[in-house]
Amino acid sequence: MSINLTPRLLAVASLVKGGGIIADIGTDHGYLPIYLVQTEKVNGAIAADIGKMPLENARKSVEEYNLQNKIQLRLSDGLREFNEADAQEIIFAGMGGTLIAEKLAEIPWVKTNKIHFIFQPQSRAEDLRRFLFENGFEIGIELATHEGRRHYITFDAVYTGEIKSFTEADCFIGKQSHNEDSHKHLSQQLSRLQKKYDALKNVDSENTDELLYTINEIQRFIND
Repeated sequence: MSINLTPRLLAVASLVKGGGIIADIGTDHGYLPIYLVQTEKVNGAIAADIGKMPLENARKSVEEYNLQNKIQLRLSDGLREFNEADAQEIIFAGMGGTLIAEKLAEIPWVKTNKIHFIFQPQSRAEDLRRFLFENGFEIGIELATHEGRRHYITFDAVYTGEIKSFTEADCFIGKQSHNEDSHKHLSQQLSRLQKKYDALKNVDSENTDELLYTINEIQRFIND
């Protein structure tokens, strides 16, 4: 019996390089590591979650597919119960970009080129990209997909130690490609930024200048 993934989780799985051990942080029911092990893309997995109930759900899933010898379960707040040698690839999917950035900032050893990171922030992807830019990570591939009415952005990153200049617009656009899902996602961000601009334009001219530049850059990207 093989497991089927939803479009958003398939996007995450597609960025896994494979051949080693992956850690799925915030695993919930454990479907992603089960799929990656079943398809033999990885040799093994660690399914981790901060909550005992989600981890129990993952345990039931792992047992249902008889993968106890391939998938380890771990109760962990982010990466606090991990070390650098535990996995070659680490996935953060299912939490907001701000929270993912906070979880990365807690752990000094994430700054290593030995780990391939894959992210799918549920909100505020710009906060995560900003953290990555500021801390010497290089974003590789970005994928945009949809599931129902929601649009998801998935991207990978590795640590290089090189801190390059970037704009606030870069934090929103990242390395997205020109496609319908990407444009719809960015249009949603534009709507949010426009509301913020309209609320601030008469009281905070310094910050609204940068905000307007960001809005224009995103609009230019969509129209190209």
